[in-house]
Amino acid sequence: MKAVFTGKMITIALCLGVVLSPLFLQGCKKPEPARIIIVVEGQLFSDAMVLVDGKQAGKLVQTLITPEGKLYIDGIHTATLPAGHRDIPERDDYEGTLDSMEMKAGEHTILLQTEDGKTLEIKADISPGRHLVTYLSDEEKLTWNNTKIDAVPGTTVTVKTAN
Repeated sequence: MKAVFTGKMITIALCLGVVLSPLFLQGCKKPEPARIIIVVEGQLFSDAMVLVDGKQAGKLVQTLITPEGKLYIDGIHTATLPAGHRDIPERDDYEGTLDSMEMKAGEHTILLQTEDGKTLEIKADISPGRHLVTYLSDEEKLTWNNTKIDAVPGTTVTVKTAN
């Protein structure tokens, strides 16, 4: 038996292929990763090592501005701010930053660890997309996106992220 395809049948087959192919190709699409920026305000953990699931993921870059206007980056005097500069703090102002760690979405454990062994462990089921994690060391608070949580050094904090 011989199959005969008419022009109309070929057109219908091509149209179905164009309409249905995105449905089949979506299953092969790579899932979006999670990207995390960590910021520490205050001295504790401002120069911490960051471990994700037990593996070293980086180290926070520490900046310090003294009341005299001296700017230090990772302990190295980098600049002196001009006299009368409005941003000079009344006391030492520490901040640490680790920019945009990328990982697969899902359950992870993030550990901040200082050279002298102080730790803060964060357990989270991380959704795809961008996340800002801020630790306020003077207040012992962690903010994950817009959620604030008590975060005492030496403890484990569990974060429930919204999808």
